[in-house]
Amino acid sequence: AVVSTQSTGEVEEEGHMRVEDPQNTSRSRRSTTPKRPLAPSEKLKIGQKILEHLQEDENGWPFLYPVDGDEVPHYYTIIPNPMDLSTVEKKLRTNRYRKFETFQEDVELIFLNCFHFNTTKAPAHRAGVKLQRLFHQKLDEYKLR
Repeated sequence: AVVSTQSTGEVEEEGHMRVEDPQNTSRSRRSTTPKRPLAPSEKLKIGQKILEHLQEDENGWPFLYPVDGDEVPHYYTIIPNPMDLSTVEKKLRTNRYRKFETFQEDVELIFLNCFHFNTTKAPAHRAGVKLQRLFHQKLDEYKLR
């Protein structure tokens, strides 16, 4: 037997009490206020998390530090705007990024440089493809792309 108490929204069903939504029990309670956009500082904190994922990934090895010009003599003649993960990290730490998009552009520059300098069969190129895929997955995960 079901007995309803209108004023409290409680329903007694065979000796058990449960509270029902007095308006409509079939609708879920969702906030109707839209989420506010993330502030640049909030996006950059997420960028720091994404950067850590890239640095810790097994495919991050070619991009952790600047290319050594002594080991790769022609690199800096072919790549005029070098970028690496440690430089991105330093720029994040020292608040050099005002906008998340600038951080994103620097990370993408790492991959552009990689693909420009290395042949498709080079291990660094293959690592770049995989790390860029991870970067894009993380951007999508945090809804930043």
